[in-house]
Amino acid sequence: MKKQLFAMAAAACLSGCISAPAVREKTPPGADVGVIAFRDCTIQDQEDCNGSGVAAGSVMARTLAESRKFKGVPLSRPVGPKEQLDDTKAAEYGKAKGFAYVVNGEVQDYYRVAPMTFRSERAAISLRVLRTSDGAVVTFFQDHGTANNFRTPDGIIEDMCEKVVKSM
Repeated sequence: MKKQLFAMAAAACLSGCISAPAVREKTPPGADVGVIAFRDCTIQDQEDCNGSGVAAGSVMARTLAESRKFKGVPLSRPVGPKEQLDDTKAAEYGKAKGFAYVVNGEVQDYYRVAPMTFRSERAAISLRVLRTSDGAVVTFFQDHGTANNFRTPDGIIEDMCEKVVKSM
């Protein structure tokens, strides 16, 4: 019994460590951070994917702004909502818009269920905070989450974004 408990605790610890942001360099407090609308998830026949990138990008920009540590500003996506945006091009785009840092990311899952059902809401994102002067990745984050259907995918993403902002 003790071995099983220890194994479950170790697995929980490891899964928590996986979702921690990887920070190579702290973003200076007060920095202007442009948040490019994320790429929509591309799961075949999952209708909720359409518009998921704009939703996730908006959540990230709002979370940055509400932290009062940074100035988070949403930016439109310079490519289509389902097209990949290379980090080098994202950094150049952010620099052209006057930002010292820019967030580029993708939604990998975004599933909203009907109210009062017994299925789980899901969301998954991957994002990078880039220094626009040289395109270097200063923070990297990837996570997925589920919640009961009293929570939304946006709420799950907000929890993830809060982790990122606290680590920046």
